[in-house]
Amino acid sequence: KFRTKIAVYWKDIKVYNDGGYHTPTAVLTEGILSKETKNHLLIKKPETLLLDTIRNHPQKKPKFFRIPKSMITEIVRIGGK
Repeated sequence: KFRTKIAVYWKDIKVYNDGGYHTPTAVLTEGILSKETKNHLLIKKPETLLLDTIRNHPQKKPKFFRIPKSMITEIVRIGGK
C-alpha cells in the first residue's frame, strides 16, 4: 500500500575496479513506499543503514531510494494496520 512506512531488508552490491566478486552487504532502509514497479520499490525519505557496520549510507541523505526487488530479502510494515 502506497504512503505506508516500511522497512526493507536487502542486499547492496559493491562494485570494484579489480573485477572481483564480493559478498553483497546487508542493508536496512526505512521510509515511505512511494512507488512500486515490476522490478523496483521507490522509497521516499529513506533512512538507510549498512548492517555490518551499523552506519548511515549514503552519507548525504537522498530524497528517494530505488531498491531492486531481486535484492530484497524482507519487507516489514511499520506501525498502523
